[in-house]
Amino acid sequence: PAQQILSKQTATQKYNYGPSATQMGLINAVAVHNIGISGRGVLVGMLDNGFRWKNHEALSRLKIVSEYDFIQKDSNTANQNSAEDAVNQDSHGTSTMSLVGGFKDSLLVSPAFNADFILGKTEDNSFEKNIEEDNWAAAIEWMESQGVDVVSSSLGYSEFDAGQKSYVYSDMNGKTATTTKAAVIAMRKGVVVVTAMGNEAQRAWHFLTAPADADSILSVGAVGSSGTVASFSSVGPTSDNRIKPDVSAQGVSVFAAIPISNKLNFSYDYGFGGTSAATPFVAGVAAMILSAHPELTPVQVRDALRTTASNASTQNNSIGWGIINAYNAVLYNGMVISTNPEITLTTDSNYSVGMYVVSSAIVKKDSIRLFYSTDSGSTFSSLQMALTEIVDSATNSGKYTAVIPKSFATPKFYVRAVDATNISRTSPYKAPAELYDAKTGTIGIKPENPVPKIFALKQNYPNPFNSGTIISYQLPMKSNITLKVFDVLGKEIATLVSGIQSFGNHTVPFNGAGLASGIYFYRLQADNFVETKRMILLR
Repeated sequence: PAQQILSKQTATQKYNYGPSATQMGLINAVAVHNIGISGRGVLVGMLDNGFRWKNHEALSRLKIVSEYDFIQKDSNTANQNSAEDAVNQDSHGTSTMSLVGGFKDSLLVSPAFNADFILGKTEDNSFEKNIEEDNWAAAIEWMESQGVDVVSSSLGYSEFDAGQKSYVYSDMNGKTATTTKAAVIAMRKGVVVVTAMGNEAQRAWHFLTAPADADSILSVGAVGSSGTVASFSSVGPTSDNRIKPDVSAQGVSVFAAIPISNKLNFSYDYGFGGTSAATPFVAGVAAMILSAHPELTPVQVRDALRTTASNASTQNNSIGWGIINAYNAVLYNGMVISTNPEITLTTDSNYSVGMYVVSSAIVKKDSIRLFYSTDSGSTFSSLQMALTEIVDSATNSGKYTAVIPKSFATPKFYVRAVDATNISRTSPYKAPAELYDAKTGTIGIKPENPVPKIFALKQNYPNPFNSGTIISYQLPMKSNITLKVFDVLGKEIATLVSGIQSFGNHTVPFNGAGLASGIYFYRLQADNFVETKRMILLR
């Protein structure tokens, strides 16, 4: 990959960033939006203390595929009541979530507003106990089992309340803390893990907090809007002498969404800060990279962000490799094509399709073709695309346009391009197995929520577990089911589900509070299907 890529801007800015313009400009994310990349096709996981997203104008349009409260063991990640959650506990998570994918034109536009999200509420504001790390580990395991691509965590662990086990600096070695070990496992399973360094630089602890010491993940430091390292941002190295942070982003006076208790239930504020605020920017840009290059591994995403950052040649333990550059990082592994087609209906009912093709190498203009089908992908016709908007004249990078002729059926299409490296890319990435719909711009053929083909009972997670775990199963049709738990002697402990359920994927929490440590069994019976699995409760 090119070691030096010049950042380019398209002639027209696609969105009005309003008060969020400075924080997005600092990391050069606006230039990536301008070429039609905003996290589409990527599943982002959020680990925090709660998320009040359903009624916030900048968040309510996001696609939330799943959410789970690992504290209360239910599917509501917003504050519930004062007996269960600290006042405004969900404020922090709502703000971090908004900096990954929030969108409200002219107010708040964040990097990955077209990504999908999975939410895990793991942090209890009322205390600092070791169980919060257990919640974190259980949540990232759950997210990985659901196919998460990027996890953003603005949480850190070092010192706990009296009676709990705290860490010492020598434990920040990438292999001791519970969350650190969980982060490394997730990374090895293909998850890009992005976590905050901590805000300890002027406190007694001073150094980074777990899991920021984990190897091969992205630990994030904070800078001000001018690029100066924030006075509070925790510093490295790890106790085994690795440089941390990896990269940095704005974490001072950040404009973010906040929940408030009024009839609108939402607001915004310039006062959000800390490495908590810097981390979601990096996670959002990681989602941009994977949207453009879904083939990359977590280490390749990390290296793209580090190598193109502002301090890459002189990295240190205050700012790491430096402030990220989203545009350069997206291009680091080669040519990219828009993941958000610009489709307009012409006056004569033809479909005009615009797609950005951008590369640090010369784009072969005659290679850029649009393939469309009016029979759902059985056969295709081909159109040459013309350069209609220049991003970089030296490389022929820019927006390419073609017009699909009017048809009785809504066309499906994909775009293919080649640059001077002779690497061919398509958009969608899996084309022609996946295609864009010319009427809606959505990806067709691949169903959004495919119907399972078979009955299946899945292994609970986490397993072994301490009190709480989650049991998942799938139904290929509407069925009369029972899901029960038994002890090792076959005595029924609990009936978790009994009755008619629709087809699809289902999850059910099981709380083993009051049960002794040991082996238990859970059994799913759905019509004529019966399956039993074993789980282990450890105190």
